[in-house]
Amino acid sequence: MTHQIALLGGQLLPVYIGVLERKPQVVHILYTKETVRLKTRLVKQFKGVEVFDYQIDPYDYDSIQETVTNIICDNEGAVFELNLTCGTKLMALASQQVFKTLDCFSFYIDQKQNIIDLSDGTKSKINSSITTKTILSLSDHNTFTSSTLQSFNNEELALANSIFELRKDKSGIAKLFKLIRSLKVDPETKIFSFSNSNYKISWHSNILSVEAPRFDLEAKGKNAFKILTSGLWWELIICNTVNNWKSAKEITMSLAIKSNKNVNMDKNEIDILINTGQNVFFIECKSGIVTQSDLNKIRTVSKFYGGISSKSILVSFYKPQDNLIEKCQDLGIEIFYLVGGSSNCYELKTLIKKLDRLLNRIEL
Repeated sequence: MTHQIALLGGQLLPVYIGVLERKPQVVHILYTKETVRLKTRLVKQFKGVEVFDYQIDPYDYDSIQETVTNIICDNEGAVFELNLTCGTKLMALASQQVFKTLDCFSFYIDQKQNIIDLSDGTKSKINSSITTKTILSLSDHNTFTSSTLQSFNNEELALANSIFELRKDKSGIAKLFKLIRSLKVDPETKIFSFSNSNYKISWHSNILSVEAPRFDLEAKGKNAFKILTSGLWWELIICNTVNNWKSAKEITMSLAIKSNKNVNMDKNEIDILINTGQNVFFIECKSGIVTQSDLNKIRTVSKFYGGISSKSILVSFYKPQDNLIEKCQDLGIEIFYLVGGSSNCYELKTLIKKLDRLLNRIEL
């Protein structure tokens, strides 16, 4: 029977991955008074595994060694291994010293999703995948709503693409968007009608019709009006682009995370979440002006739902202001934009290359 001792710090994913990949029958978690809530959250995710936990002083070297030694001695005959990816440095040093003395296996999960055998430095690739649902549960959020590309019909996807092409061609659709904003239209409304000398907009029975001086738009689908009157068209364009990324295991869009105190209230919204199985990418899609509040939102989402095994990306139609680009760099937010750069515009396929580069740079 295999027993795994895991050191718990501020990140849960490396501990969870270690158990998922190594498949021990028993797990012993060393935690501190600062990580009690994290420990409780983590234990809920283990199915079919016997779990024991021990609260320790993370800066008492002798006490940590004694705890680890007692665990091993109390389970004579068991095979032991140690995951020291997390926890304080002193927790790792004290635990590793015990394992080194007893010639037991200890490992570390590196930034490339390898398990490193600390006795000889050999690496083995992690094959286990974590679902998006589990990632959110580890952040203590179990209730959410979301969509995928499959949630939209062909006419709705074609509408998003038509808007994108019109946006690129300077067709005057920006004036339509300005009009919609001035009317303070609710994207969720079921019926809407507007007409003036330049524009005619009709929305009823899930049928959208727009007549403008230089273009017309038509689409049938329950999401059509929302695609036009919100930034959903841009989310669909980006989601369709990243859908071709070979490293993506799950792609979720329009993810609304509910409050634990009120499930009818959205706590945070994520435009696109990409799950590679071990890492998470949060994408904020902006079809208009980027503001400081947008950056704050991206930072918050990454911190609370992905941790250091995640990466945040701002995908903007237009180049943000220079001060906001500098702020993104300070916050560790990656930027991708189409219009305003010196390179060729509208090359969405280069977003895939950017994701590949970021995946290689993520730190666990």
